[in-house]
Amino acid sequence: MNEPALHKAKVFPAVVLLYAPRSTSGATFAAKAHATELQAHGFHVQQCADVPSLYTATQKELSQAAVVVVVLAAPHAEICTVSAHLRMLHPAVGILAVADSQTEITAIQLLQSGADAVVPMVASAPLMAAMLFRLLWRLDMSAALRSSAQSNPVWALSEQGWILSSPNSQRIPLTTGERAFLLALMTAPNQRASHAQLTEAVNEAYVGEASNAMQSRLSVLVSRLRRKCMEHGARLPVKSVHNWGYMFTGQL
Repeated sequence: MNEPALHKAKVFPAVVLLYAPRSTSGATFAAKAHATELQAHGFHVQQCADVPSLYTATQKELSQAAVVVVVLAAPHAEICTVSAHLRMLHPAVGILAVADSQTEITAIQLLQSGADAVVPMVASAPLMAAMLFRLLWRLDMSAALRSSAQSNPVWALSEQGWILSSPNSQRIPLTTGERAFLLALMTAPNQRASHAQLTEAVNEAYVGEASNAMQSRLSVLVSRLRRKCMEHGARLPVKSVHNWGYMFTGQL
């Protein structure tokens, strides 16, 4: 039963970085116990006991053109913080969070922080391996799409929608609200959406948080997004439609 998994792992030049700090949390203990089993599935697993070593290892592997997936096994608040920082610093990294709780709000918070997928700490090694293989496949597809886009310059959302790519290859990281706004706008018919539709999309992205009312201020969100794009050397092709909504005018 192990042969297909071993063969599949060799297809991807991948490195799994396991962040398991020196703590007694159930998630940390479970993930450490699975490290050897994941290696038996064909993964090269590096364990990092603190945040600085994790960031250093991530940068090193990415600089060597490796596909990197980070498994975060720590207390919930720490996973959220580290995941958000990793997503900002290295958008192309895959993140698998090991949750110390099976409640929906825990999973939602981890995903909103930047994790690509969440598994409970009681997950078996085969389940974790299956999730890692799926993440690797998605990362490989994203790399292929980026390569294709270079020969046909257009505006696009990549890295599961967390990066806005311009025709001139600028890569602009997005917040949760900005991502929801652009996903709704760029996938709408004729790239046009009303204020109500866009507000609903942004508020849904922030489910579980107490700041929904503030997030619905689309004009503020768009203004900040325009400024961010300008700082990256790109002009955001979003046009305000008077008393109705917004329109994305760039080439997709």
